[in-house]
Amino acid sequence: MKIYSFCERAHVHCHPNKKDTLYLAAGVGGNFKLKNGEVTYEEYLSDDQRFRFYPISGGVYRRHITSGQTLFLGGSEGRLNLPQEFLGVIFPAYPLDGEVDRFVATILDCPEKFKNSLGLFDVCSKTFTSKEMRSVSNILINNFVYGFDVKRKQFFKCDSALEDVWTYKPSFVSKRANLPILVEGTIVTFIGPQVESRQQVEGRSHYAFSGGVLVGINDEDGSVVWEREMPNAVDIYQLVGVVLYVVSLKEILLINAVSGELINRIDTETTVPLNRRWGPSIYIDDSYIYYSHFDDRVILIYDIDSLTLQRRIDLPEGYYVGGHDFHDRVSGKQYFSLVTHTQYVAQGPVLEVDPQHLDEVLEFESKPDMDIKLDYSPDNTAEKELVIRIACESLDDALRFGEIYTRDEAQRYSFNYMEMRFQDRPFTPEPSFNGIIRFQYSGCSQSKELVEEHLSVMEKRFSKWAEDRGFYSCTDKNQLTQLKAEYVA
Repeated sequence: MKIYSFCERAHVHCHPNKKDTLYLAAGVGGNFKLKNGEVTYEEYLSDDQRFRFYPISGGVYRRHITSGQTLFLGGSEGRLNLPQEFLGVIFPAYPLDGEVDRFVATILDCPEKFKNSLGLFDVCSKTFTSKEMRSVSNILINNFVYGFDVKRKQFFKCDSALEDVWTYKPSFVSKRANLPILVEGTIVTFIGPQVESRQQVEGRSHYAFSGGVLVGINDEDGSVVWEREMPNAVDIYQLVGVVLYVVSLKEILLINAVSGELINRIDTETTVPLNRRWGPSIYIDDSYIYYSHFDDRVILIYDIDSLTLQRRIDLPEGYYVGGHDFHDRVSGKQYFSLVTHTQYVAQGPVLEVDPQHLDEVLEFESKPDMDIKLDYSPDNTAEKELVIRIACESLDDALRFGEIYTRDEAQRYSFNYMEMRFQDRPFTPEPSFNGIIRFQYSGCSQSKELVEEHLSVMEKRFSKWAEDRGFYSCTDKNQLTQLKAEYVA
C-alpha cells in the first residue's frame, strides 16, 4: 500500500493493447510508466503534454493537452481523417472504457456563438447529427441518446435523429441529473439536487445540497417504474448486477435497480463534508466496496457479501482522498487520486492499494538521499543560492524527485510579484537569494553523457515552469529563478 508522488497531479491509465504496464499522465509534469512498483519516465522531454490513449476504429490515438493535436499510434485500419467538427469533441468525450463507433458530445458555440448543441457522432461514416440543446449527463445506450435537458428541466430519451422518444419531468426544478444506467429494461438516474447552498465558513468554501429523486423509468414507453425520494441527495452510484450502490452523504444504500427496493444500507459513520463538491465516493470490484471520504481523510473497504468493514485506511496528516482513479484488471490493484497541500508542488499523489494484501502498512515510496541548504554564492559572498544534492542509482527517480524539490524550494525562497503565499508558509522570500538553484546529482549507473543530456532537459523544463509561475531572484527582481543542474560523477 504505497503513495507515489509526481510534480503535477497524476492520473493512472493504460494502453488498450499493452495492459501489463500502467501509465500516469501528469500534464506538464510529464508522462510516466508504473510497472512492478518502479516509476520511470515514458520519455523525458522538455515539453511532454500527451494525455490518455483512445482506441478508435481499430487504431490507437493520443491527444496533446493544450494544442488538441492528435497522435496516431497505429492500428489495423490506418489513421482516420476525421472532420474538424470531430476533432473538437472526440477526445474529451470519447468513452475510454471500450472501443465504439458512435458517441455523443456537447458541441460548444453551435449553431452559433454562445449556444450549445447535442451531437451524435459516427466515426465510421465520419458524419454527425446535432440538435441545439444545452444538456448534461449525455450517454449513448443501444443507439439511443439519454440525458438531461437543462433548459426544459427534464430527462429525455432520443433516437438516432435526436428526436424525443419520451421525456420525464420531475415535480421540482433541478439543473442536472446523474449519468443514467440501463438495467433489465429500466433506465435509472438521479435527478437533483433539489436545493443547493454556497457560503464561506472560516475562510473555506461551504457547498451543500439536498433533495432529489432516484427514479427507474421503463425504457420502452417512459412510464415510471419506481421513484425514491432522496432527502440527502446522491453523491455517486455504481451498478453491480442489478444492485445499485448509492452514496448519499455518510450512507451507502443498496437498491434493487429494477424494482427500487431497498436491500440494505451501510452507515459509514463519517462526517458531513464541508464542501460537497469534494464529497464521498465509491468504487466496487468483485470482492470489495471502496468508500472514500475527503474531509475525514479515509478509505473504508467493505466485504461485498457480508458488508463488514475489512480495512480502514487513514491517510497521513495533510493528505486527502480525491476518489477512485483506476482499476488495474491485470494485477487487481486499485488506484486512488490523493490531494495534499504539504508542498507547493506534488499536490496530486497516487495511492496504490492491493486487495490481496489489505493488511499491508500504508507507506510512502522510498525517496533518494537528499540534502537541501542555502549556501553562499561562490561568485558573491553577499548573496546566497540554493543547493540541492541528490544521490541515487535511478536517473528517473533523481529527475522526478529533483523536479519536485527544486520547484518547491523555488516557491519558498524566490520573489513573486503577487506575494504568493502557500498554506501556512508566509510570503518571506530570502532577501539574499540570487535566484540560482544548483541541482547536484550523483550515483547514477548510466553513462555520464546520458545523464547530462537529461539534466539539460531538466533545466529547460524548470525555466518554462518558473516563467509560467513568475518566480524571480530576490537580489534582481527582473531575473527569473534559474536551475543549474550538474552531474557529480
